[in-house]
Amino acid sequence: MKKVLTAALIVLVLSTVCVFADAKGVQKGYVIALSNSFYGNSWRKQMVDCFTKSAMQAKAAGRISDFIIVNGDGTQNTQISQLNSLILSDVDAICINAASPTALNGVIEKAIKKGIKVITFDSIVTQPDAYKMDFDFYGQGKTIAKYCVDRFKGKANVLFVRGIRGSDPEIQLYNGAMSVLKANPGMKVVAEADGEADAAISQSAVSNILPSLNNIDVAITTGGEYGVVQAFEAAGRKVPVIIGSNRSEFIKWWIDEKAKNGYETVSISSEPSIGSVVVWLAIHILEGDKVPNSIKLNSILVTNKTVDQYKDLLPGTVIAQDYDEQFVIDMLKNLNNR
Repeated sequence: MKKVLTAALIVLVLSTVCVFADAKGVQKGYVIALSNSFYGNSWRKQMVDCFTKSAMQAKAAGRISDFIIVNGDGTQNTQISQLNSLILSDVDAICINAASPTALNGVIEKAIKKGIKVITFDSIVTQPDAYKMDFDFYGQGKTIAKYCVDRFKGKANVLFVRGIRGSDPEIQLYNGAMSVLKANPGMKVVAEADGEADAAISQSAVSNILPSLNNIDVAITTGGEYGVVQAFEAAGRKVPVIIGSNRSEFIKWWIDEKAKNGYETVSISSEPSIGSVVVWLAIHILEGDKVPNSIKLNSILVTNKTVDQYKDLLPGTVIAQDYDEQFVIDMLKNLNNR
């Protein structure tokens, strides 16, 4: 069953605080944990909300006895330390949104050797024995870059606003986009900015470099795109074609600009509701179901033809579908029948 999420659960989760579902400490059955490397943007917050919602449902149904959520500060060392603590707490499964594709491999191997099931998702790792579930980020990058090439007939000045540097999604999306842009010499990346997939950080970063830049035809973003809009507007500059990442503030701005002056672009992103999927996937792994080592989920592409259907998206949210256990059951059935 799927429906567009229009609100996120209000869950107070501080950056390095563990949330225990069972205050009495009585642990019966499976205990699953979420190790989230970074909590500093709307996508990650919504992902944690989705994880929490599904974990609470699973606990209420008796499928797990407890769950733990640990948010990091974006650094590899902090996440490694938090993972070591989770290993010592004897959880049954750890769902990891990783700070790096390689830096966590050692501690993940340690967890696996102890019998803990490890599922990396969204930002995955290269450790071969860990389960992996993510999106085709390289393909996302190619898709948006091809749109830019076609839109500007192979000649444009490009501003690239980077996401969470060091994370696998950011690396893959950037590499995918650059593989297309480099093949078209007329597409010149005149500047890059570090936006951390956050609107406020993106606005500040772009505002700092705009005075040194002349004409910008298109800005490719990997989150925080509305901050890029605000940077151009605050500088009194014409807002270029901005490639979005499905954040609500940008989607609403786009809808308004489209109605006023025919503004046209595309937006693409992974879904933070992967946080729900990973809960049910972890449970099915623990229950002994056959699960592939690697799973790819579909991203959501928004165009001028489809953007209006998201007009009711609430502030602070990212376009996402609502996934339940039945989605995971159907997904595994399809994957295992291939």
